[in-house]
Amino acid sequence: MVVGQQYKNLKVMQGKVYICHHIDTEGPLYESMEELFKRVKFITGIDLEPSTENISKLQQRDIEISDELWKELKMIVDPHTIKFLGDWKQIDTMLDHIMTPFYRNELVDSEGNGWLYNWHIMDHIGFTGANPRRRDLGYLKIFDYYQDKIKTTNSLRDAIHWHFHPISFTKDAHIPATSYENSMFEIHQIISRRLIDRNWFPIVNRAGFHTVRFDSNHFLEQWIPFDPSNQAVKDEFQPKLQRDLTNGRFGDWRGAPYDWSIYHPDHRDWRKAGSMNRYVARVLNMNSRHRNITSDELITAFEKAKNGENVYVGITNHDWRDMKREIDDFRILLTQVSRIYPDVPFLFSETKRAFQDILFDSEEIKKNAVSIKAELNEKHLVVYVENGQTFGSQPYLAIKTKDGKYHHDNFDYLDHSSQNFSYTFDDYTIPLSEIESIAIATNDQYGNQALQIISI
Repeated sequence: MVVGQQYKNLKVMQGKVYICHHIDTEGPLYESMEELFKRVKFITGIDLEPSTENISKLQQRDIEISDELWKELKMIVDPHTIKFLGDWKQIDTMLDHIMTPFYRNELVDSEGNGWLYNWHIMDHIGFTGANPRRRDLGYLKIFDYYQDKIKTTNSLRDAIHWHFHPISFTKDAHIPATSYENSMFEIHQIISRRLIDRNWFPIVNRAGFHTVRFDSNHFLEQWIPFDPSNQAVKDEFQPKLQRDLTNGRFGDWRGAPYDWSIYHPDHRDWRKAGSMNRYVARVLNMNSRHRNITSDELITAFEKAKNGENVYVGITNHDWRDMKREIDDFRILLTQVSRIYPDVPFLFSETKRAFQDILFDSEEIKKNAVSIKAELNEKHLVVYVENGQTFGSQPYLAIKTKDGKYHHDNFDYLDHSSQNFSYTFDDYTIPLSEIESIAIATNDQYGNQALQIISI
């Protein structure tokens, strides 16, 4: 089901365009010359010896190549595209500029607010193989860095959200994969640690490698109501000659809405509108090798807003590139298009707020906000949903033992109500005497969140 303005109680005569900047926040990324040429060969089939001279040949089209392949290759080897921020010092230098009020306010939105960032943060966990691109491995390393950066720069409008890279069979940190099923232990370890140790639970997902699959489609449906991952574009703009993207291998959104609609996905095919509960929004890349934001795409959004719809426009990039260049390029596009539509307001928005403003009435959000009450009676944990409903079928349960281990488990139903839950600590699970803390969290369909931590 495609959703949108029908969720509002009042007729909107003039819509707004919500600009949501999503950053796949992964920490430093290094690429050697050998890795660059290996990647070019894997994507395009072009096999050259690694050298500065051959980089120039590729960039200047000083090789025999078809016009069709050149259109895609030139983005792959663009000097900006192949320049990575390989250590935290380089990232720190970039952030110290783009997180300043001066830079944020170089272009303000229709309400006078400056730029803000939605940081979709991952932990590099489970990668026990090779790490040639020097990922910063470990729990909470990237999370803590950005949480501290947001605090020290007083970036109170920014928000932290969810991002995850599934683990490949080789467990090499630079090899992409798509299976949540093969990475379920790591997923729950990350969520449980963030919940117990940082009082944080995900509300908004950004798909790793832009890729949802059958398993992650259903995992997200249990916990996370908002999913700005749709990268659908018209067929003529699909990357056709990049071998790692053929046959829907990564980022397959063929057939999904490409008109900036928000939709409920189908339980069999995440690309189609269906009857699942979460909301999928569209997000396009910034200066990437495929599926980039363009002025035509922005015109489509502003035209919809002109006709009375509130429109979610997601744009995305990575923290391991020079984001200033990419933001500046987008600002030029936005300025040009907004001048065509002077009466259409645009807002730089935190993603949860954009979903809420587009889909729901504010009183509806407040009235139905989920709340829980958790009680520990001897060895029994009981959780009551006192208002609203859980987004999925149950709250999330995380457990930390006294020896520093983290666990996740299902609840039982307490009684006939589908909104009352219980869990028993004993020899069949974990004895309560071994528990240090318990955390319970749930979202609702509106993006409200209830969270409770019990220290033993």
